[in-house]
Amino acid sequence: MKKIICMILCLLLTVQFILIPAAATETGLPTEAVVETLPSAEGETAPQAEYGLATILNGCRTLDAQEPLGGSNPMLETAVSAFVYERNTGTVVYAYNPDLELQPGTLTKIVAAIVAIENGDLDADVTISSRNYKYLPAGAKNSKLKEGEVMTLRDLLYCMFLEWANDAAVTISEHIANSQESFVKMMNEWVDRVGCTNTRFTDCHGLGSEGQSTTARDMARIVEEALKNEDFRKLFCAKAYTVPATNRSDARALKSLNYLIEETIVPQHNYKGATGGLAHYTEFSGASLVCTAENKGMSYTVVVMGCKRVFNKDKSWVVESYGNYEEAWVLLDYAFDNYKICRLLHEGQSMAQFPVAGGENDVVAQTHVSKDAILPASARLDNLILKYSVVGGGLKAPLEKDQNIANLQIWYRTSCVAEAELYAMSPVRAVADLDLDIQGAASRDDSNLSQFLSFVGIVCLVILVPLTVYLVVNHTRRIMARNRRRRRRTSRRRSR
Repeated sequence: MKKIICMILCLLLTVQFILIPAAATETGLPTEAVVETLPSAEGETAPQAEYGLATILNGCRTLDAQEPLGGSNPMLETAVSAFVYERNTGTVVYAYNPDLELQPGTLTKIVAAIVAIENGDLDADVTISSRNYKYLPAGAKNSKLKEGEVMTLRDLLYCMFLEWANDAAVTISEHIANSQESFVKMMNEWVDRVGCTNTRFTDCHGLGSEGQSTTARDMARIVEEALKNEDFRKLFCAKAYTVPATNRSDARALKSLNYLIEETIVPQHNYKGATGGLAHYTEFSGASLVCTAENKGMSYTVVVMGCKRVFNKDKSWVVESYGNYEEAWVLLDYAFDNYKICRLLHEGQSMAQFPVAGGENDVVAQTHVSKDAILPASARLDNLILKYSVVGGGLKAPLEKDQNIANLQIWYRTSCVAEAELYAMSPVRAVADLDLDIQGAASRDDSNLSQFLSFVGIVCLVILVPLTVYLVVNHTRRIMARNRRRRRRTSRRRSR
């Protein structure tokens, strides 16, 4: 009987020693980069893209984004270039020929204004020179400034911006830089500094000098940067302004020629939510407009360029269609009606769990920032694709809390709408010696092999304990019976 018990115990121990070392040396953790995706409702898959560049080269974030959220298909009747940018999230919602070089015309005055504001004293007195008409063609818009008239730089800026006054632009350039040529150099240095790659000025007013060009994307970039200045923001958003009486003129009441915000001149073009802008028109370059508008928690910059203006020849050449205002209306309605702002990520939000080679447990990744994005109004969470990529191609213990362990890209259709770095929510200690630490290896609850070993152990206990009890009891009974027989035989011998 002892032999039988010893054989059973040896068999069970042999099974355990065969299986447990295998578990101690095999972690089951991949060393390749971990990529997890959630398929969209349309069954699309996330394209590969390098982290940090995905939202630009393959996405819609930042002014340089190459994949507008709403695409680039033509949706306007006459504009040859258009750009729609949501400033709160930095999202390009729509773009059509955004990098096509066109003449800026009056839009030049946006750069002239910010350069003057940054380099001049707005309350300084400026004396009008007779030279300010020398550089202007006949019929150019002006504020009828008089030689020897004294005005502040602030008043001249409002004349230039609201009335498109070219005489004011020349006066400003000479006041700031002593000559228009030097001032234009300052303008070009400014646009280069803010990242414009297709913009070049040759005058300070935009009357069509040769070699002057910009793009819809660059104009949005210029406005984005200039609006950081409070004085420019007031100028850009002004509907009206009164220039006080001067030594040579009565007070001047100015009204903006941006009909999106000015309600009295052409009220049918006034747009609810529009906050500022500047318009342009010449027969040669068409009608253009840069404007801003806010509604539903979104703040848009819209640029349209090269729109066609239509006149009624039979009614004294009355304007039937301005072109730029109508096209801007289409884009603003499209942006506000079809998109919404959404919170995609919350600071401290747990995102995914990743295996750690040589670690005592897996690691949970979390965000350290909150991320908002513009999405179509009809979009649902299951329309998004989440792509995780592990830093270094694989995680190895030990890991520290808040260590950058993975990167996340969030895609909508073919456009990457957000990126974020992910960090370890808690530290992960390394298992000191996997070959000897049998209990630690066998107790992993995230391994199929560990589950199998647990099952084997339970089966062994279920079988071994009852069998051992049975054998011990049976062996004891047999010994007791044998002893009773011996006593009876001894008693019989004594009785004889």
